[in-house]
Amino acid sequence: MELQQLRYFVAVAETEHVARAAERLHISQSPLSRQIRQLEDHLGLQLFERIKQRVRLTPAGRDFLEQARDLLSQAERVEERARQVGKGEACSVSIGYCEGVIHNGRLPAALRRFRATHPRVKLKLSAMRSGEQIDALERSVIDVALVYNLPKPSESLQSRLLTSEPFVLALADDHPLAARKTIAPSDLDGMPWIALPKSINPAARERFLAACAAGGFAPDIQFEVAHVSTTLGLVSAGLGLAVMQSSMQRMRPPGVVFRPIDWLPLVVEIHVLWRARAQTAGVRHFMRALEETEEHAVVAEV
Repeated sequence: MELQQLRYFVAVAETEHVARAAERLHISQSPLSRQIRQLEDHLGLQLFERIKQRVRLTPAGRDFLEQARDLLSQAERVEERARQVGKGEACSVSIGYCEGVIHNGRLPAALRRFRATHPRVKLKLSAMRSGEQIDALERSVIDVALVYNLPKPSESLQSRLLTSEPFVLALADDHPLAARKTIAPSDLDGMPWIALPKSINPAARERFLAACAAGGFAPDIQFEVAHVSTTLGLVSAGLGLAVMQSSMQRMRPPGVVFRPIDWLPLVVEIHVLWRARAQTAGVRHFMRALEETEEHAVVAEV
């Protein structure tokens, strides 16, 4: 049984006239009559009573008409859903992200733009470590990854640099160095520091220590903290200094001031990654929203 046969049957049932049904369907009367007979043979039912030039539904035909309409309605919904998914209008996009892409405003801006143009797309957001995102992307758990620094090249993944920001120094507003507009590396020698735990990102810790050594001082790391909000709390309490991406200045955390450290040869890079061979329409629309926010990216206040 084909959907076309059901459409033919419904048209004949509603007009009670084969010729009029054929006119509505834009086909000739002969093939329409043949399709109705084939449908009756397939079902083993007499669907119509033939009365002169008209036809009327049998009791079995009336029952089948209700079922046929339900089937056709469901088929239309399936077709429309498939079209929407194909256009990226009704699907889901799962996004993994690092904390920094929230602080610099790029992800919130992209989400706002994306939601305005594609309100029916279901979004799933997952805050994850960069390494976890790469693994989740390769296992198709997420569709897009927003990670710190560029991972090792992979044939299955594509990537693009999204943002690059310099580091700034965060210190308590009553710290002796807070009154200075510029701070030299020698000013930091022997100062207590708050840093990301080495266990979370050993490579980042090594880069930070190497950059400090190149500047001529060794940071005295007394606290290891995984989250920026906690780091800012400890800084405001006067427990140490910390470096973080420059866009954090937008948050204006109480008790904390920021100073430029242009001499530190490090930047915070955030890259967007996606699977090269599994980019759905929804993912393409989200990637376009990310690109469109580039010209409107928030500039950190110094």
